[in-house]
Amino acid sequence: MALAILAGATAPVLTPVSASAAAVAVSEGCDGVTVVVEPNALGGDPEVTCVQPGEGDTGADLFEKAGHPLTYVTSMPSVVCRVDERPKTAGCAQMPPADAYWSLWITDDSGAWSYASRNVTEISVTSGQGVAFTWIDDDVVTAPATELGDAVGAPSSPSPELFPEESTDPASGAEHLPAWVAPAGILALFTVAGVVWWRRR
Repeated sequence: MALAILAGATAPVLTPVSASAAAVAVSEGCDGVTVVVEPNALGGDPEVTCVQPGEGDTGADLFEKAGHPLTYVTSMPSVVCRVDERPKTAGCAQMPPADAYWSLWITDDSGAWSYASRNVTEISVTSGQGVAFTWIDDDVVTAPATELGDAVGAPSSPSPELFPEESTDPASGAEHLPAWVAPAGILALFTVAGVVWWRRR
């Protein structure tokens, strides 16, 4: 009962990983492709493997290298029905239902997961990227919980912003003057001008 990704299929409803999701952080960098399998409701922990891609390797080749055999739908040989022979009850003669299938994801250089627009036998994943199969058991598609982080060159945390009272003038480097200084200066100018005018009468 699993479905694989069809190129040009209707875009799924995507939701971000909830804060309560058990995210798996990849702390060690991978100089190849990070291959992820998340069985979710099928049971078992996510599996993360670093694989060196060969010339011409497709996503399917990388899953096989990582030790995750793929079974395809008989009527559509590029569509995945089972990963690691799971789910065992899946019939692979026809397309699986839209609420029970293996969804395919890839990352960009920032480490963000994107739903793959082509089948696993058609995508090309290069070193520094990640590719994942995650099991979906409802009609809402959720991105993988595995956070690749530095494994795919995720940007570092931004520098903390200065508090307003600590900010300085970028041109002079001097601290900002209190708010009352400008009105007091204007009043002083008017006073001096009035005195000069009075003396010239």
